[in-house]
Amino acid sequence: MVQLLKIKEQINWFIARYELYVMAAVRFVIAFAAFYSINASTGYMSLLAEYPTALILALACAFMPPGFMVFCGAVLILLQFYALSMELCIVSLLIFLVLFFVYLRFAQRKGLLLVLTPLLGAIGVPYVMPAACGLTGGPFSVLSVVCGEVVYFMMKHVSESSAMFSSVSSSASIFSLVAQEFLFDQEMYLYLGAFAAAGITVSCVKKISADHAGTVAVALGIVIQMGIISAGEIYLGSRSKVPSIIAGCLVSAVICFIIQFMLLSLDYTRVERLQFEDDEYYYYVKAVPKAYVPKLEKKVKQIHTKHNRSKKTSRSKKPKEEKLEKVTAAKVGEEPIRAEQSASVSIWSAKKEAEQQLQEKSGSGKQNVGSSSTAL
Repeated sequence: MVQLLKIKEQINWFIARYELYVMAAVRFVIAFAAFYSINASTGYMSLLAEYPTALILALACAFMPPGFMVFCGAVLILLQFYALSMELCIVSLLIFLVLFFVYLRFAQRKGLLLVLTPLLGAIGVPYVMPAACGLTGGPFSVLSVVCGEVVYFMMKHVSESSAMFSSVSSSASIFSLVAQEFLFDQEMYLYLGAFAAAGITVSCVKKISADHAGTVAVALGIVIQMGIISAGEIYLGSRSKVPSIIAGCLVSAVICFIIQFMLLSLDYTRVERLQFEDDEYYYYVKAVPKAYVPKLEKKVKQIHTKHNRSKKTSRSKKPKEEKLEKVTAAKVGEEPIRAEQSASVSIWSAKKEAEQQLQEKSGSGKQNVGSSSTAL
């Protein structure tokens, strides 16, 4: 677990540092794969296949918002359908207008999910998208996955019935064929209902305050899809598709758990429950810390010779210590000076006392001589 957290932190650090280039590369790869698969699955217009149309459009989409990628993909599909049948192109244009209205109204910022859904459907793991959409957005964001699945079934039916569309000449028969093959396809509505139910379930369950709510939400989403689609295929008489559906759901579950770990990994061993209030409400809060790897403190041990160590210690002395040493040195140096000064003062005072005594003696002698002279 610790190694996985380290790998996650390194990936997040790399993406945060080079976000502009990483997102441009991701958009380029997704756009190129989408445009190449459109030309490969249809290929009715040879002009688009001769030139590197997918590469040029992918380079343009790398530096544009995801909505531009959706628009370029729709134009490319319409051009391919026009080369096959004009009536098919008109019907597809009407369907795209409805899908664009839903996309722009409810899931405008989920263009990558819309493009990824047909791509993963061609691989056989479209069940990743409803769970991933529920983890990254709200209930309405699942409409982008629904729109992508409609485009997938449209291209699937056209590629399977291309010979029928090219052989029919009247417009009325083409419209009836489109309605029969596409608008009344029960399998498509089965997948749309399963994806919508799974996406809404994941987006609602992940908000519950129970432990491991994200993991439970992903598991429920995958189980709902697998149950609804398998039961629907059995009802429609396509029992042979059930093993591939179960395998695709299991692979999708692994991918969804990886996405959930990369988006949000929590440490439920350190859960805290808080309670506080204001003037109007009481608040009961459950705080779950994120799982992380504590960073180790690096300790650098320096080994030097005695000469260098003495130099280092002398240089590394703090200014306060140097000041204290100067003061103590000054006090020690002042002690002999004060002793010499006290000795000189004592000698000077002794001399003064001796002179005063001599003066007093000389004064007393003079007084005695004066008194004797007066007596004579």
